[in-house]
Amino acid sequence: MEATEADYIIVGGGLAGCALASRIHHGNPSLRVLVIEAGTDPSGNPLVTTPMGGLTLTGSELDWAYTSLPQSQTNNRVHTNNAGKVLGGGSVINYGGWSRGDPADYDEWARVVGDPRWSYAGLLPFFRRSESYFDSKADPEKYGFSGPMHVTSVLASDPNRKYGLRQAIRDAWTELGVKYNPDPSESLSGLSDYLENWRNGLRQPSTLAYGLGGVQVLTNAMVHRVVFSTVDVGQPIASAVLLADGRLIAASKEIILSAGTFRTPQILMLSGIGPPATLSKHNVPQIYDAPQVGQNLFDHFAHFQFWKIRNPEKGLAIGSPLWKDPALFKGMPCDWAVNESIPLHILDPAVQADNQLASRSGKEYNLSLLHPSRSYVETTILYAPAGATNLPMNGKYIASSVMLCLPTSRGSVTISSASPTDPPVIDSNYYDTNADRVSLIHGTRRILEALLNTSAGKAYIETEAAPPGFPVLDTKATDMEIDARIRAAGISHKHAAGSAAMGTVLGNDLRVKGVQGLRVVDASILPVPVGGHPQATLYAIAEQAAELILQSS
Repeated sequence: MEATEADYIIVGGGLAGCALASRIHHGNPSLRVLVIEAGTDPSGNPLVTTPMGGLTLTGSELDWAYTSLPQSQTNNRVHTNNAGKVLGGGSVINYGGWSRGDPADYDEWARVVGDPRWSYAGLLPFFRRSESYFDSKADPEKYGFSGPMHVTSVLASDPNRKYGLRQAIRDAWTELGVKYNPDPSESLSGLSDYLENWRNGLRQPSTLAYGLGGVQVLTNAMVHRVVFSTVDVGQPIASAVLLADGRLIAASKEIILSAGTFRTPQILMLSGIGPPATLSKHNVPQIYDAPQVGQNLFDHFAHFQFWKIRNPEKGLAIGSPLWKDPALFKGMPCDWAVNESIPLHILDPAVQADNQLASRSGKEYNLSLLHPSRSYVETTILYAPAGATNLPMNGKYIASSVMLCLPTSRGSVTISSASPTDPPVIDSNYYDTNADRVSLIHGTRRILEALLNTSAGKAYIETEAAPPGFPVLDTKATDMEIDARIRAAGISHKHAAGSAAMGTVLGNDLRVKGVQGLRVVDASILPVPVGGHPQATLYAIAEQAAELILQSS
C-alpha cells in the first residue's frame, strides 16, 4: 500500500536524494522517510553498473536530456543538459570521475554565506564519511576509509590496468613544467591520478552504494508542487506534495527538494516560490517573493577534442585488437587529471574587462572567485574517441577534455507554464565572460602544446582530428581560431549547479527562505562554482544535510 503520509518526503531520488534518505533512516530508523522519484527504478538493468554504462545511458530513456535555449555565445546552438531520470539520478548516467574542489573553493562558499560549516574544514568530516579511499596509508585526517563510496585510482583498481599512453602523457605534461601532485586534497594544482568511484570494475550508483533498505520509494511519480498550510501568524508551512496525477502525500516534519539543478527551481516556482512576474505570468499563486529562484545557474563548460594516434598498432586506445585484457575495462580509460591556473597576464585584463561590462550592464559576475593561484581548468585525456560522431572506435583515436572549473558566466532556469510536465526553460549562457573565454582558450593551447609540441606527445600523437568542416588546430593556432572552435564545439560537462543558491534562496541550514518545513539538498544549493567533479561535493552535502536534519528532528 502506497504511503499517504511520511515524516520526511524527499522529492527526487537522485544522487543526493538517495544518499540523504539512507543517512536519515540509519540515523533514526523510527522516522518514516519517503523518496518520490519521477523516473524509473533501474533494478535489473545491467548497464547501471557495468563498464561504460554511463556512456551508453547518457541520452537514453533514463536521461531527461533537457535542452537549452539557443545560445548566442556558442553560435546559437541548443545544448543538451543531461540529468538522470531514474532512481539514483546522475550517479546512474555519469562517468564516475571523483575529485574534490580546491579547499579555496569551499572557503569562498563559506565566505559568501558567512558560515564556516560550508568551508573546506567544515565539509571535510563529511567528505571522509562518504568515502572508502583506496590508499590505506593516506592521511586519515584527510580521507575516509569506511564510507559507502569506494574511491580508487587506475592502478589501484587492478595492477594489470596499464594503459599504453600512461607514461607518455605524464612525460608530456612534465615537459611543460606541470608537477606531479600525489595528494590533490590539499590542492588540485598539477598532475594527479584520475580517481573514480568504481568498485571491482563496477560503477556505484548512490541507490546501491548507500542502500535504501527501510526507506519507502515511489518511482514513476512526478511531483507537481509543494502544498503549504496557512497559519494565522508566521510563515506558510510545507505540509504535503501534490503529484502530477492528483495524489496528495503529507509530510509531518519536512519536505526536502532533491530534484536537481533544473527541476528543483521549477518545483519551487510551481509551488509559488519565485520571481513574482514569472508566477503571475503563469497564474501560479504566490507563496513567497523569491526573485533569485532559478538565477545563478553555472556549469563546467568544456572543450572536447579528438586526436589521431601515430602508431595505433601498439594497442593504445579502445577498439584496437590488442585491447583485450579485462583489467583495461575496470573504469574509464584515463590515467591523469591535470589542473592548472591561468597566468596573471592573461587573467587580469579579462577580469578588468568583465568588471567594466558588469558595471555598465547591471550584470553580476562573481569575480571574487578569480585568483591566479586557483585551478581554473582541468584537462583529461581519454583513450577512446568518446562523443565523436565522425570517428570510428577502432583504436586509432583518443579524446581530450579541457573543462572550465570556475566559470563566471551565469544563466537561469524558469518555467514555461504551470504544468509540471512541461520541461524547464534553461538559458545556460555559457562562455559569456572574458574570464571564461581566456581560460578555455589558454587551456586548449596547453593541450595543443602537450600533445603536439613535446617530445613525448609528438612520439604518439600525429594530429588533431578536427570536427567536419573545421580546420585542424595546432600549436600555431591564434586565439581567434581557438575561440571560434570553442564557440562551435564547446559543450557542457554536465555539472550544472547554483539555481537555488544558499545565501539568496536558502538559508545556511538549507531551509528555503520565507517558508517553514522545506529544504533543498542537491547541486542547486551551490552559491559559487566548485572545481573538480561534483560527485564528492554532492555526497558531502548530503551527509551534512542529513546531520542537520537529524539534529532538528
